[in-house]
Amino acid sequence: MRPDKSRTQSGILIIHPEGNSFNNPTLKSLIDLFVSLGIPVDLRYGVSDAPMPAGYDGVKLLPYGKFHKFIRAVILENLCFIPLIGLVVALDDLLLYGNYRLVLGVDREGLIQAGLLHRMKKIPYVFLSFEIQFGDETSRRFKAPEIKASRDAAAWLVQDEVRARLLVEENKLDPVKKIVLPLASVGHAEASSSRLRDRLGIPNEKKVAITLGSITAWSMAADIIKSATSWPEDWVLIVHDRYGKTSRRLQDILPAIEPYLNNKIYISDEASLMVDDLGNILAGVSVGLAFYRPVWDCPSSGKNIQYLGLASGKISTYLRYGIPVIVNEIGLYAEEAQKHRFGLAVEDADRIGSRLDEVDRPSYRENAKRYFRETLDFKLHEDKILNCLKENKAL
Repeated sequence: MRPDKSRTQSGILIIHPEGNSFNNPTLKSLIDLFVSLGIPVDLRYGVSDAPMPAGYDGVKLLPYGKFHKFIRAVILENLCFIPLIGLVVALDDLLLYGNYRLVLGVDREGLIQAGLLHRMKKIPYVFLSFEIQFGDETSRRFKAPEIKASRDAAAWLVQDEVRARLLVEENKLDPVKKIVLPLASVGHAEASSSRLRDRLGIPNEKKVAITLGSITAWSMAADIIKSATSWPEDWVLIVHDRYGKTSRRLQDILPAIEPYLNNKIYISDEASLMVDDLGNILAGVSVGLAFYRPVWDCPSSGKNIQYLGLASGKISTYLRYGIPVIVNEIGLYAEEAQKHRFGLAVEDADRIGSRLDEVDRPSYRENAKRYFRETLDFKLHEDKILNCLKENKAL
């Protein structure tokens, strides 16, 4: 069936292969901005573990399944053969796409497809970078289509100046077209009266720290769990995977987890549909934990983690709810936390327990809210996006 051209005549296409658009603070905020402006959004994405809404006003979902995702990965990551990639994009255009004002290509695969659509149909496109693929961790052949697609991007979005400099070097991007956009949602959020900690049976007298997001080796979840066994008596830990797969994920990184599952550690297998739905997860939480460590087994977890910058959605989410943080000494947030006193940086997870009471203070909570309000809030940066839309005749 051919696409409904009338619906998408003045819409925006977002190509996001990872498929967690509604769990990404920036993408969710961008989608809501476009919809609020009356601009329809078509979202092309790969099916993943990330929950997706069955319907969302103003957004047309265009998913592809795991087999299709595998085939695309072979073409884009292994073969890196541009004509074959072009055939995939042409088929998508023929069968699914309409006529768009603008295309947003997310990360390498989305960027390459957006660039090819531009060559086919002269649609302006913007590159959104959340992960950086480094040439010395991949290959010249792997980087070539990404660099080529970077040339004609109307603008490119990145979380901070550190990652911007790296992208300029790796993708030969034009620095003049840069838009710095923190990875953050819109506005301060309030905790819910319904609390995950109560559903898990955590006594009211206990103080709660939480680690949420990806449960992987690079997020140091195993290190945090092990450290919690020696925390002060009145502190407990919630472990919460962003997609509700906590128990399964923990088996991958900590198979012998049973000795750690005592009255200090609580496992949450709940899942929030969208990043804005975390009020009940974070209600009654005193401290947010965010640790990162490069793992050199794939291009997205090596230098991409080493040069984290401000590319942490979990930290910005904690601050949005006024929750102070303890982080390890990596990325710009470690410096910002101590400078603006919304959290503390420690050398390793073993130091968490000795600093929990120090960071659990009203002043840190107020500083967390202030830093989000004055630095991160998507609303602060909305004009940059509106100007980009106007310059590309998308408004």
